[in-house]
Amino acid sequence: MDKVLFDLSNPNDISEIRRILLDDDANEDPALVEDLGEESDLDSQDEVVQREDDSATEQEEGATEDEEEEDDIRTGYFIGRDKHTKWTRKPSPAAARRIQCHNIITHLPGVRGEAKNAKTILQCWECLFSTEMLELIVESTNKYIDSVKDKFARERDAKGTDVIEIKAFIGLLYLAGAYRGNRQSLEELWGTEGDGIEKFGLAMSIKRFKFLIRCIRFDDRTSRGQRKVYDRLCPIRELFDHFVRNCRKNYIPGENVTVDEMLPGFRGRCAFRQYIPSKPSKYGIKLFALVDAKMIYTYNFEIYAGKQSEGPFSVSNRPSEVVKRFAEPLFETGRNITADNWFTDIDLINDLKKKKLSYVGTIRKNK
Repeated sequence: MDKVLFDLSNPNDISEIRRILLDDDANEDPALVEDLGEESDLDSQDEVVQREDDSATEQEEGATEDEEEEDDIRTGYFIGRDKHTKWTRKPSPAAARRIQCHNIITHLPGVRGEAKNAKTILQCWECLFSTEMLELIVESTNKYIDSVKDKFARERDAKGTDVIEIKAFIGLLYLAGAYRGNRQSLEELWGTEGDGIEKFGLAMSIKRFKFLIRCIRFDDRTSRGQRKVYDRLCPIRELFDHFVRNCRKNYIPGENVTVDEMLPGFRGRCAFRQYIPSKPSKYGIKLFALVDAKMIYTYNFEIYAGKQSEGPFSVSNRPSEVVKRFAEPLFETGRNITADNWFTDIDLINDLKKKKLSYVGTIRKNK
């Protein structure tokens, strides 16, 4: 076919172009429509039909939803899945809101008890790690040292410890964390050739540190077998409970607290070690914690130990039950709890309201 040039300034050429464009497909050159390649929709005709059916279904469902939404607009609220709970479409104006009776704070936030007299960093630390806790560590560790000292050739290599040395030992652990030494070997931290951190060698020798980290214990090993039958946390139970009591004893949280889970990294041997791919540390020990939202103070927390045997430590691990256990010390105090949709439940919210606590959290549509 010869190439034809048109002049857009010529009215005759414009009429010819209009005639070509409006001509029937039967008069078109077959060569112009023969090879359409991927642009053709003939191969996907079935999919298109199916999509049309799906769209019709969606439109019918949408029409039903639109009708329901119109009803909601007329009534001014949504009806929950239980057919009783009403969700308002718009929040009430801020100026018109009044503090609900269950949100009136009855216990002012802040430190209390002996913590009010703490003036230094060490005194604040001792409010949480009391002398009683340190003495428990010393007593349990010395019992274990006595059971293994016969394996050492020299008696001085297996001598007992005391509260002062345990404080130095814990201080070195803090110092290693401050220097981000969690991926360094002990030899690198002590630096036998002068390339380490001087403070480590001044506190104690690397040999003594290795001995303590191997022998440190938090319970009586002779009775652990009996306690392990009904408590998977028996090696640290007494020390852990004491620490949590100190957290609650020395501080009153503010009006807003949060509940969530966390996974400190741990790859050692443990019967309740968790694997959660979405967490930064995929392997670890899962903790539940209730934290003051303003001061970031951990007020209450517990370790997830799986399903415990029947006994004093057998508790429900349902998310709503975890929140109720954490909130128990805050009953009748007017606090507000915030959590994500894993913890949120309508029954939980109603139960907390009866205890003069409010709740803020996302909730799944089907709950």
